[in-house]
Amino acid sequence: MTTGRTATAEPTATVGRAIHDIHLLANVDELGIGDHLPSERALAERLQVSRSTIRAALGVMRARGEISTRRGRGGTVIAADIARRALPSRVTVNAKSARIIDRTSASTSGLPHMLASQGMTCVTTVLDAHVRHCDERICQMFHVPASQPLIRVERVRAADGTPISYEQTYLDPRGYPDFLDFDLTRSIYQLLQFNYGAVIHAVEETIETIPGFGRPARALRQPSGTPLLYVCSRATDALGNTVVVSNDIYPAAHVRLTTSRTLR
Repeated sequence: MTTGRTATAEPTATVGRAIHDIHLLANVDELGIGDHLPSERALAERLQVSRSTIRAALGVMRARGEISTRRGRGGTVIAADIARRALPSRVTVNAKSARIIDRTSASTSGLPHMLASQGMTCVTTVLDAHVRHCDERICQMFHVPASQPLIRVERVRAADGTPISYEQTYLDPRGYPDFLDFDLTRSIYQLLQFNYGAVIHAVEETIETIPGFGRPARALRQPSGTPLLYVCSRATDALGNTVVVSNDIYPAAHVRLTTSRTLR
């Protein structure tokens, strides 16, 4: 006997994480009932999952009555307080962590060197390295149009076996031919210096605390909602041209950033 209502199958673990991360994103962006969610493409880029995963997650959320999709250009609208559903997952920073790793801000010294000076061994894993189209914000930092592909290197560094940083590094391939043929587990700055004669004149960094979700949280083995330190670095040459842009993410409970500035 049918009841006229179809039972909704439980989502897979990957889709379930995406749903949770969309809830968390709504909380971070302060989105409420009646507000629009970003497009599928934007959600996939921000959460760093496939569009098919996003599509499946939105399908489950739609079946639960959490969102509704309007035809034409109406987009996907939030129909329930999904932001509040993310709150119980928040994890507070443990200020009494057993081990704090010092990372000097706005420095060209690589993280392996910094960890070695603290008696730790660094292992770097390259997750992806390609020339590809990147986020418009990254292109703006290079002063190139969004249609200009950039080198993107995605890495995870571990200190004594524990993931401690998730990194996305960008370069303009026109200035560094064959860059992807080098050992990308090494310091990017050193590769540029030794192989291309590039000299970093200044490094500007923006530092903020963000709740972790998507690929960075998974790479760092952190539950969604765990506070992470997000560091956006822009390294320039003596003429002010952008050489490297890097988005580095660290577990906030285990990394201490030290900044310094020379006053003239």
